[in-house]
Amino acid sequence: MDSWKIYGLTVVVLFLKMFAVVLVQGYERYKHRGFDNPEDAAMFDKLFGSKPDATKQGELVDRAQSVLRNDGENIPIFLFIAIAYIQLDCWSRGVEIYLPLFVIGRIAHTISYLKALQPWRNLSYQLGLWVTFAMAGHIVWQSTFAAN
Repeated sequence: MDSWKIYGLTVVVLFLKMFAVVLVQGYERYKHRGFDNPEDAAMFDKLFGSKPDATKQGELVDRAQSVLRNDGENIPIFLFIAIAYIQLDCWSRGVEIYLPLFVIGRIAHTISYLKALQPWRNLSYQLGLWVTFAMAGHIVWQSTFAAN
């Protein structure tokens, strides 16, 4: 498959993964009527009735927020590195290997984080990290040592 098509699919899958986390977070806030902003709680109470045992928010909301923060720290730099990797034509087979591995790592990280599964969360995080470092190494090699 063409490298840019793989990149496009990678972007879409990562977007859908992050959107799924947002839906989990929103559902949990709605279920517990635990909102950060009082106007949000008032709106949902008005629409669906108040919930007497409403809590600030569930643990899953905090975990989902942490997943999104972690995604924001890791996914953008990976996507930038992937663009450079493709543009420099580092290794076409690498795109077929590295990009799916990163996606698998991020999905496994999300599931592991939401379900509080260690050491799987750490291992899946490391998978994405090592993929990113490997691609960065290819970029340095291609930019510095490869014959042009």
